[in-house]
Amino acid sequence: MYTTSWITYLFNLFMAYATYYVTYFIDIFREYPIEVRTAAFMTTASLLGIGIIRIWLISIRRERRLDKRTAQRLIARFGKGINYIISDEASPNMSRREVMRAMGIEKEIAEKTAILKTKREKWMFCLLLIDKSTKGEIKKAHWNNLQMMLTLFGIQEFLEGEVSQGGAEHQVMSLGMLCNFKLHISPWILNKTLESKNIRKRRLAMYAMVISSSDNEFDYYESDFFDKHCCIYDEIELGYALYRRQKSGMKLPNLATWALRQAHPETKCIFVRLMRRFDQREACPQLVDLYKESKHKKLIEEISRTWGYLYYKDSEQLMTDALLMQPDDTKVAIMHALTRLATGKSLETLAESFYIHTNPHVRYEALRCLYNYGPEGRKRFEEIESQAAEVDKKYFVFFHNPITLEKIRLDKEQAYHPSVEMVYNWS
Repeated sequence: MYTTSWITYLFNLFMAYATYYVTYFIDIFREYPIEVRTAAFMTTASLLGIGIIRIWLISIRRERRLDKRTAQRLIARFGKGINYIISDEASPNMSRREVMRAMGIEKEIAEKTAILKTKREKWMFCLLLIDKSTKGEIKKAHWNNLQMMLTLFGIQEFLEGEVSQGGAEHQVMSLGMLCNFKLHISPWILNKTLESKNIRKRRLAMYAMVISSSDNEFDYYESDFFDKHCCIYDEIELGYALYRRQKSGMKLPNLATWALRQAHPETKCIFVRLMRRFDQREACPQLVDLYKESKHKKLIEEISRTWGYLYYKDSEQLMTDALLMQPDDTKVAIMHALTRLATGKSLETLAESFYIHTNPHVRYEALRCLYNYGPEGRKRFEEIESQAAEVDKKYFVFFHNPITLEKIRLDKEQAYHPSVEMVYNWS
């Protein structure tokens, strides 16, 4: 009651001063023309807006500074212990006492909150571990040690509390961390999250439900839920998971087999794209029947691109036969794939594409493919240019402009290189 009365008193005091100065300001300009009053109002509103934005930026800068200081303090205190626990020197099944000793905790902690006291410290500690997980530094054999440490620090209870009561952003982050750390998640929390109106939260909850009931991190990507509701977020997560597996020297699953198991063409496209990202050339023949039977233009495009990037030359005749019957965008994808193969067999097919099509984009891309087809393609390109009608001269301008010429070349490889190496940058 005492606190409430003080809040009421301060609010009333603020309103009294605000009312006085607003009235005083209005009285000053009351007799001025409307133009002057409008200008004064806009100037005042702009200054207030600048002040609010300035305060907001200062608060953001302060939060980041506090985050950085907290992270540095945690690294100084627990960094060596974490590195030891996930290193080859540590036993794969450390006891609670061994984990405490490695983390520099001498006495048994009665309350888990006694180690990390504030919410900021817990968030920074989680982000530190997420950073190491994303980099692939945490080996599969040391997950037991990691989970023992998280239990010691009370991280699971903290993250579950954030999923239940935190803001939308913290709910999503917490659920993702629980999945990443392979912690058991309460079914009550998952069932509650599955009823959320936020699509990403529902997806993460389903992902957590599948992962928490299996030791295989890829089971989610074989589920019906993934087949029906997958999106670019799932593709990014799968790409990172495969990259970490590849980086640690483990064998990757056959992505072509995964593509064939899916019912939806959009889901098949994800695995076909990742095939070329991870250089699975030996699996290319498995896509032949899918290419012949599918009528989904995006899937045909992705398979064509994958065959082109992986230099699967046995697909050349199949793509050539399919070229004329496809939509314009798909024709371009097939022509690019034929150009990347560069066997010499498709030279006239590309030249004919310039003559028989009416779409300007397809005609330009046909010339671009010839230009990138090697010495023979360049020679055929020059022949077409020399014989071109006046109305077609516009297509060749791009190949003589030094600025646009830099964009003519086709890339030859598409290996998987994550654009972000770590989730959180401490520096």
